[in-house]
Amino acid sequence: MTSKNSPALVRLCKRMKLLTRLIQAGVVAGVGYAAFTALIDPELAAIWLHEALDLSRAVTLTPATALALATIAALIAGLVLYGLQTGWQLFDRLERADPFSTDVALLLRRAGMIALTGAIAGLALPPVATLLATLANPPGARAISIAIGSNQLMLFLLAGFLFVMGHVMVLATTINEDYERFV
Repeated sequence: MTSKNSPALVRLCKRMKLLTRLIQAGVVAGVGYAAFTALIDPELAAIWLHEALDLSRAVTLTPATALALATIAALIAGLVLYGLQTGWQLFDRLERADPFSTDVALLLRRAGMIALTGAIAGLALPPVATLLATLANPPGARAISIAIGSNQLMLFLLAGFLFVMGHVMVLATTINEDYERFV
């Protein structure tokens, strides 16, 4: 299929699609490795959790808290994979179709919504994970960690910008389609 887009845009989109697939494969491999390791050596998983959450308290995992933490990790991995798939679809449409089509605008808005969801999850889930990781500790040795850094705020701002630009593109393509029907 030949595209009317510039060769530079087509080349860039092909590279981004390849990069997206490589990242997806890396996420699946990483999640699979972490799940396998957690099943085989739960103490190593507790050490990873301790380092990842930067806790000063011990991590004590019970089957219930381990299941809850695994569920949170699976939800985040699913969100990341869904976002990457949406990005792949966006680059595919940009490669093959008009960059200002309704499909591209809808995919851009969906990517922005997924990024906003990820930014909110990045703010809300670390305190929950910290609480779950130390919930089985004796009273006085439990922890909850709430922090908002400039990285999270910047991600939230960029995700919001991506969503708003996608929404503007959807409105613009709708107006353009109405205009083309009258002319």
